[in-house]
Amino acid sequence: MTNLQKWFLIIAMWAGILILAMGLYWTQMRPVRIKQMCAKRADKVSIGMKSGLSNTLEVHQAVYSECCRKNGIKE
Repeated sequence: MTNLQKWFLIIAMWAGILILAMGLYWTQMRPVRIKQMCAKRADKVSIGMKSGLSNTLEVHQAVYSECCRKNGIKE
């Protein structure tokens, strides 16, 4: 195996690892962070409301769903 072939294999291996890491982030970690951010945003909105419990829950769910949709998560 020539020196050029060794370098090609090393670079191909690192490119594969990078692609796998990006895929893991995009499919596993990113949605969790977005859902946490949306839950905090919905909590802030629903805490500020002074109406009944059922109305507060509806507003919380609406804000959470809208936030998730804006950030590319379908529920």
